[in-house]
Amino acid sequence: MNGNQFDTVSEIVEKKNENAATLDHALHVAGLGWYNIKYCLVLALFLVAAIVEPVGYSYILPSSKCDLNITDGQRGFLASVPYIGIVLTSFPWGYLVDTRGRKMSLILSSLAAGVFVLLSAFMPDFISFAVCKFLSALCIACPAAVPYTFIGELVPLKYRDITLSVTNAMQILGSAIVPLFGWAILPLEFRVDFGAYEFRPWRLLTMMYGSLFIIAALLLTCGPESPKYLISQGRFDETLDLLRLMYSKNKKKSPDDYPIKSLKTDEFVKKEKPAFFTSLKVQSVPLFKPPFLKWMALNSTIFFGIFSTINGLNVWIPDVLNRVLTGDGEGVTACEVIAQRLNSTADDFAECDDTLDTMTFLINSVANVTCAVIAIVVSSTVKIIGKKNLLIAVQLIIGLFCILINVVTQDILFAIFLSALPVLGLAIGPVNAYAVEIFPTHLRGMAVSLSMMIGRVGSVFGANVAGAMLNAVCEATFYFFGGFLMFCGLLSFLMPGSKKKQTKEAITTKL
Repeated sequence: MNGNQFDTVSEIVEKKNENAATLDHALHVAGLGWYNIKYCLVLALFLVAAIVEPVGYSYILPSSKCDLNITDGQRGFLASVPYIGIVLTSFPWGYLVDTRGRKMSLILSSLAAGVFVLLSAFMPDFISFAVCKFLSALCIACPAAVPYTFIGELVPLKYRDITLSVTNAMQILGSAIVPLFGWAILPLEFRVDFGAYEFRPWRLLTMMYGSLFIIAALLLTCGPESPKYLISQGRFDETLDLLRLMYSKNKKKSPDDYPIKSLKTDEFVKKEKPAFFTSLKVQSVPLFKPPFLKWMALNSTIFFGIFSTINGLNVWIPDVLNRVLTGDGEGVTACEVIAQRLNSTADDFAECDDTLDTMTFLINSVANVTCAVIAIVVSSTVKIIGKKNLLIAVQLIIGLFCILINVVTQDILFAIFLSALPVLGLAIGPVNAYAVEIFPTHLRGMAVSLSMMIGRVGSVFGANVAGAMLNAVCEATFYFFGGFLMFCGLLSFLMPGSKKKQTKEAITTKL
């Protein structure tokens, strides 16, 4: 009797599993609507904040050099600080994201980053300023990478590529915000004496940049957890409740109308929370063994090339533009103008001047807004172009632009080629989209965080190398970055082919 009862229960469970839907199909049924989109926008704000903070250094540091007594060498170090912090903390943040959840990790890290950035605005000297910036940098790794994974897990499979690409374009928009905020704030002339320091426009600008982290964190407190994270932790009821809510908001129907009643998963489910080092080993070791090793190596190399240029070389753009556009550059290349300026100012140690030319703000603002518009248009057609083609084309084109900087003698062409660097951000989305496809849920957060960590090493490398080379061997600087970027573009041909067939199969799976 008991044996028959157990057989019956087993048959019921097996039948229930057979009729259960995959999470990808369940997301497809829930659809894409305002519910998904609004939280994708919130997650995009984390990415914007994470790009505004380090890129903002290119305006904050020149404007604060007199108040903080910052030398050029210290400026190069401070420009690297955000990326050093990201490199040091990508591993533990990847662990927390995969074991404690995407939502809570994002909220806590962003609140901490925002608070430390706000505190840095009130620091009286270089050391205290650098300490606050370093503490904020320790928190940036999470909002700089995790939103890509989160967004990829929050939308139906067939919309994933275009959603990540559009989100990536919005991050590029963050680069446009930097000069616009700077143009609005830095020309203001006010001084408030607090004794130990004077509160000047650059301090207000620092607060504006840091506030984006806090705003994003507060908005996400009302948002959902990743359904893929929930199901990977065995929290199937919570996953179904989230899918019903998503269906209700997107379709304007009752949650009870959601047709899917149970879920199945082929992902690794682990409810217990292992020890820190045990979990790190479980999550990271498989990434450095077949079949994931080759993809980790490829993703990391491409990220290194992208970030060394977009974050390393890019941080010096306002300074280089300022020198070239205010110099006597008629009929000569940008590097020749820089050499002339170095010779003419070698013995000029006059009164400290921390002003930036208005033309620098104007050109950077126009160029970054234009790059953002181009990025949004291109990313909106990623389904037609294909993420692999987009990845390859962007790297090859921007790499060619870097090389052509050494050739052109017209200021307008120089400004266009140099200011086009933010478009390279379009390549980040496709690489992360591949990560979402290639790596399983329980390894995905760590895979993205680690590959992005290697990318941030490229940022540290690029910022310091560009700073050292621009004055010493200017032409070699642009040949180096352009050539390395084109090499990464060629490596991108090794990325997997289209997933359209798999996507179609997933969508048409029956209950």
